[in-house]
Amino acid sequence: MTAVWITRTEPGASSMARHLRRAAIQSSVAPLIGIQRVASDLPQGSFDLAVYLSQHTARCIDAGDVDAKRNVAIGATTQQALSNLGISSELPDRATSEGVVAYVTASLKADTRVLIVCGEEGRPTLPNRLRNLGYNVSVWRVYRRVCETRKPRLKRDCEIVELSSVSSMQTYRKTVRRHALVSSEEPYLVVPSRRVGKYGKVHGFGKIYVTASASSNSFVRVIRRLVLGG
Repeated sequence: MTAVWITRTEPGASSMARHLRRAAIQSSVAPLIGIQRVASDLPQGSFDLAVYLSQHTARCIDAGDVDAKRNVAIGATTQQALSNLGISSELPDRATSEGVVAYVTASLKADTRVLIVCGEEGRPTLPNRLRNLGYNVSVWRVYRRVCETRKPRLKRDCEIVELSSVSSMQTYRKTVRRHALVSSEEPYLVVPSRRVGKYGKVHGFGKIYVTASASSNSFVRVIRRLVLGG
């Protein structure tokens, strides 16, 4: 039976495994990336809006750190992680940079203060777009991704590999390929964006499938099609 290697960070990896079990798909959880909290200075002052780009941001701050009138979470898991801290938040219609820009422009006037909470690898695309639209944007980077250096232990042979970021694709390429940890010569790689897929293709991977978003449901839909042969 086809099995999936889940490489994303915890707790998302275990959540993904539960989604796959509900779809009757076997998996092996062996994250390639860990999350490390970093000490960084929070931009001073209060904000009209704080935007949390991933659940890791909520897990790497303390309740009361940010003084914001409103909060936006990218994805339901991020919203839940914020809720666990006692922080209420809203969801944009789309869990993408475009969705955040649409939310901000519909909700706030230009020159208002926006704080973006993200990881060290966060790209400047979103803050730059908001600055170009006239918003006063600050960025607080609260975590970094750390590549796993040990040989992952897989419970079963896997014909499909879930890779949720460029970092996981990089780690897979550099350390895993040479260990021959998957049963097929070239497994199917399922990724959440064209950016991650492009990185894989540039480095010689061929069987790459892009999901509609980074959510577990989007991954499961693509993986299910692969398992069923479609």
